[in-house]
Amino acid sequence: MKKNPFLWIKKVFFLIVCSMKNHLFLWITCLFFILNIFNTYFLTVSGLNRYIIPFNHTFSSEVCSILGNFAILSILYIIGILIFRKQRRISIYLICVSFILNVAVIALQYYTKSYKIAFSIFNFSLMKSPTGGFGGSVFADWVYELFMYYRILTLLPFIVLLVMTIVFRKSFGDFRIQITFQKVFCSLSLLIGCCLGTYAYYQYSLSKNWGYSSDYAQYGCQYAGTYNYYISEFIFHVDNRPIDKEADVNEESKNLDAYNKNKSSYVNAIDKKTYSNQDKQTGILKGKNIFVIQMESTMSFCYDAEYNGIEVTPYFNELFKDPNCFYFNNVYTTVGIGNTSDAEFAFFTGMYPTGDMTIAWDFDQYDFQMTALGDHLKNEYLSYSYNPTNESFYNHNNLHEQLYKMTDFRGLETFITEFPKKENSEKYLNDFHWIRDSYILRWAANTAQEANKKGKKAFSFVETITPHNPFEDMSDDYDGYVKYDFGINSTYYQLTNYMNQVRYNDQMLYEFLMEATNPNSPYYLEDTVFLLYGDHGNALYKNSYDSLFKRTLSDLEYRKLLLNIPVILYDPSGSIAESLEGSDINHILSQTKSNTDMYRTLINMLGIETESPYFGVNMFSGEPTYSYDPKNFDIITDEFMYSKKNDIWVGNYNEKLVEHILDFRKKQDSYLNTLVYTAEEKH
Repeated sequence: MKKNPFLWIKKVFFLIVCSMKNHLFLWITCLFFILNIFNTYFLTVSGLNRYIIPFNHTFSSEVCSILGNFAILSILYIIGILIFRKQRRISIYLICVSFILNVAVIALQYYTKSYKIAFSIFNFSLMKSPTGGFGGSVFADWVYELFMYYRILTLLPFIVLLVMTIVFRKSFGDFRIQITFQKVFCSLSLLIGCCLGTYAYYQYSLSKNWGYSSDYAQYGCQYAGTYNYYISEFIFHVDNRPIDKEADVNEESKNLDAYNKNKSSYVNAIDKKTYSNQDKQTGILKGKNIFVIQMESTMSFCYDAEYNGIEVTPYFNELFKDPNCFYFNNVYTTVGIGNTSDAEFAFFTGMYPTGDMTIAWDFDQYDFQMTALGDHLKNEYLSYSYNPTNESFYNHNNLHEQLYKMTDFRGLETFITEFPKKENSEKYLNDFHWIRDSYILRWAANTAQEANKKGKKAFSFVETITPHNPFEDMSDDYDGYVKYDFGINSTYYQLTNYMNQVRYNDQMLYEFLMEATNPNSPYYLEDTVFLLYGDHGNALYKNSYDSLFKRTLSDLEYRKLLLNIPVILYDPSGSIAESLEGSDINHILSQTKSNTDMYRTLINMLGIETESPYFGVNMFSGEPTYSYDPKNFDIITDEFMYSKKNDIWVGNYNEKLVEHILDFRKKQDSYLNTLVYTAEEKH
């Protein structure tokens, strides 16, 4: 007689079930610890969460993390025993604790999707921004991801304990668990000591091996244990940011002088050549109107390319053939957790955000000032900035006028007063929460015309709202909207929707440029130069890009892709083209640049004379530079890409250049932290 090959499996299963019946509370206790400790790896291992960029895992980090998490779970377990005493009640308590912990881990996963960095309570000011009408859509997207990307597995501890308690509910003992004061005191003392010890090791390792403003929370999750780290932050308000509130901002500013490029002569750290703050482009745009468009979530991979035989940006691809249009295809965003707001900060100040600082909301709390583009424009220009949603979004109504020194900021509330919703419904989007991009651009154009009539030059800064997370199908919102198939797996429909929104905007933005440069158009902007750039990436799932490109991207390729934004400069007057000579004439420029370089470029071309330092390069000068990601510290140059967090690179790695960049970042972060957090608090 042939034996059943699965008989041993049945026997093992039978033994486990019997063991559960006879030792149910022991099983629940063990699984409470094992499963909830395992759950923390959804926040520390990229294989379980593709949106995070963890530090390298080491033996010491794993041991400390497990000990820290075990200690916190043990303290919670002892509290349950002291309060509830009986096995059934304690088990229900552990189910509830598991549910709270599991939901918290899920929420932290969603945070990493949006911001590509671990959450810290010192980033909580992000919640001040109104949802702008897309909260419901984002929630629906979260529900989708809960199942599609298996985030539901994070609820496994809760589900397993709940099922065991229900199925074997009659197996609980009815006696009260006795625990002496001496045992409680000794146990809690040992566990608290374990928490403090692992946390102290984390702080020591952080200062020794990292020491930058951003990502201390990710380091904490890996070295102190996720539960241990966040309880320390929430309950004890432990602040691990490298902020010295006794520092002198003037001294910190002097420390940056070695990197200041506003000098008649300086040596570039990459090619060792000498450059100057005066070059062939100095002053060539002096006296011209400037119209800037910051394009929401717009990325370079869409431009000058086609997928599945379809061009994503056919109109701009044609415009790139115009000798007066220049496309920088190798520019990288430098946003931190502020996303759109940080892109503004880099543009208006030419500085990198620290990564963890929400400059918009820090400005709401602290009374600090710094030199911004508006300071240089105020004598000759009327400057206006526009955002298509609530004026309080990212503190825009205060930030743009008071810190960036714009003449006036205008958003949804101002638009409504000029164009009431009922009579102008075609001008609004998303149930009247957003101004349509085409209308906010024309609104800005009319205001620029009025400035010219007053004898002033106009500087306009306009932000678009689409494409916007969670990248829905906009077919019902736009007339003439066509959905194209870019050959992406239907599971990753958001990337398809995103690319279709970019394609729609391609035509909309092109048509606006044609109107603004047509003397017969009511939106004609005379003697105006147009600058368009993307603010940040779309943070969509890596597998969606693998599907688009028909290959598996490496982690560094994926991260580089998300940072790569288009910068387009359109000068109908031909002044820029005339300033270029011979081999310099190239209308698609592929030298590595940062979005902080636009500040230096505009100051240079407008012929602005200032004593204030700047650290970027003129984007047309040919001077080499670099870019780094303030959140995760990926460094990008023409020759290589380097991950400081993981100490890996591709290309021709240059250790001395990396040391130069590391030093610049530390000094710049220190300057900004000192400027902000030593300023007087606003009341």
